[in-house]
Amino acid sequence: MTEPNIFIALGVLSGVAILALKTGLGCGFANLKRKEVVYIAFIYFGASIILSYLVGIIAPDITQNIIATGVTMHLIIATGLVYFGIKTKREWLSRANDLSRKTFLWLSIPCPVCLTATFLACLMLSQLTSINNLWIGVIVGAIFFFGVCIFAFTVSSVAGVLRIKNPSTLGSVMILFGLFYLLSPLIIPAYIQAKSIPYPEFSIDYPMLFLSFILMASLIGVGFLIDRHKRMKNKGGKKWTHLLA
Repeated sequence: MTEPNIFIALGVLSGVAILALKTGLGCGFANLKRKEVVYIAFIYFGASIILSYLVGIIAPDITQNIIATGVTMHLIIATGLVYFGIKTKREWLSRANDLSRKTFLWLSIPCPVCLTATFLACLMLSQLTSINNLWIGVIVGAIFFFGVCIFAFTVSSVAGVLRIKNPSTLGSVMILFGLFYLLSPLIIPAYIQAKSIPYPEFSIDYPMLFLSFILMASLIGVGFLIDRHKRMKNKGGKKWTHLLA
């Protein structure tokens, strides 16, 4: 395999790891036990092997049709994430009602968008490498399995220490991902089109850019601390399990 193909393959696998991160966030903030997280990780492992097997079976024109429906499914998932994220957050803050064991599924269970992305990852790896499709599925599935477990357990532990492991935080994460899903079909095509338009060169002041980033991060941190202080003064709801065995 040539060096450019190696970098492309690493990029594809990094994309798979990002999908695992999304799933791990949902599992980590939800009120789940460890074995339940492992079950979800196994679902992704099995789905990756099945999709890698289908790579050599599904015709290219069918693949194009699947990709064509991606934007529609993207919008459906995004709308569900925003709606149920708001509902999860509102029910916990107003009634101390925990909906996380149901609503987290929008973030963590394999959706058509994730399955399509996984299928495309297996397809690209099969074209870039000489590895058998089954082994590609095992590799992608292993990244999913260990990624979901590691991210979920880490997020749960850190959130437990910071005392932010609750349905309200899960709802906020779902809303953020939903907004990202809504904006990405608009931003990405615009970015690709902008790359084809010539533009004048300009210099970047990296020290000022770094200072601006620090300032924005500080403002976000202050807002987080203020929000946490308010929640500490007005605690509500029942205690949660933190990924019990």
